[in-house]
Amino acid sequence: MQAIPVPVKNVSIYAYFDPTEPIEEIVIEGASGTYAVGTLTTNVFYNLDLNDDGKRVNPLNVHSKYYAVGETEDGKKFTTPWMFCLDNSSSPKFGRTISLFDANDNPEYTPAAPAVVDASEYIRLAPLYDITVSHLFEPPAIGQEVLIQNGKGYIIGTRIGTPHLMGVEVDSGDRTSRFFAGLKNIIITGKTEKGTLISRQNLTVVSAGNPALFLEEFFG
Repeated sequence: MQAIPVPVKNVSIYAYFDPTEPIEEIVIEGASGTYAVGTLTTNVFYNLDLNDDGKRVNPLNVHSKYYAVGETEDGKKFTTPWMFCLDNSSSPKFGRTISLFDANDNPEYTPAAPAVVDASEYIRLAPLYDITVSHLFEPPAIGQEVLIQNGKGYIIGTRIGTPHLMGVEVDSGDRTSRFFAGLKNIIITGKTEKGTLISRQNLTVVSAGNPALFLEEFFG
């Protein structure tokens, strides 16, 4: 189902913490923008784009987790699932892709480790620009480490396999931290040729060379 952005108002953004912790931190209040939910095969996409009319109360960090509470223009209340901050500019953007087979959302699913592939085993699906690659620390640790900034590359998919693998190839960029094959919990954001901001999450480093390869499981 194609995501149709719905105008929203009175939006407050909160930092997302472990639900068992009685912590609440508001980041933005009184904002407006659009909220969209769409589906593709077994994936659900959430996107929240805000205008520059809210009050920034606390710092907003790219790739950190947040959730939103607000209402549609006809007054219906809504609360989003937690999402990653994809853009922390004056018009911030948030997004998340949830797979029905994601271990975080379906405890009965046990993912297999992605196989090592070389360039001949995958297809370049679309170019990607302004790539940022981060490693999200495993709970209970909080935070992230940026691995690559200002990168260029491609959205990729493996030619064969059950399930097929989707991911990102990063051909260039500023490497700000060292990383290695097998490192998990990677999130990547970037822009398409049309300037659309996208994210891929739950990635694993398959190759730390040049190009660097990051793959996730995909069920089609």
